[in-house]
Amino acid sequence: MKTPNYQKIYEDLIKFKGLEDYMTVPKLERSIDIIKFNKLISKQTVNEIVTRQGRSYDEDSILELLHYQIKYDMSNTQLALEFKLSRNTVARWKKIYNVK
Repeated sequence: MKTPNYQKIYEDLIKFKGLEDYMTVPKLERSIDIIKFNKLISKQTVNEIVTRQGRSYDEDSILELLHYQIKYDMSNTQLALEFKLSRNTVARWKKIYNVK
């Protein structure tokens, strides 16, 4: 399965919002980079809360988030708040991937 070209998508989004004078798109290599950059340029709306249920993460993204949690010594709740996840989701991921 081909992955989307997030670099091009975010460049077009910045251009559409008229922010090209204020920010440039950094190199988006990892899933966590995409999540952080998306958080930076978008504002939370009611629509985002509803569509949050439809998000999915690949195994690499999940493991990267769990290693981020370990690196910064975060609790499940802190990680969930940081990336707008359910703390139950974080607990389930830790159980599935045996990350402690």
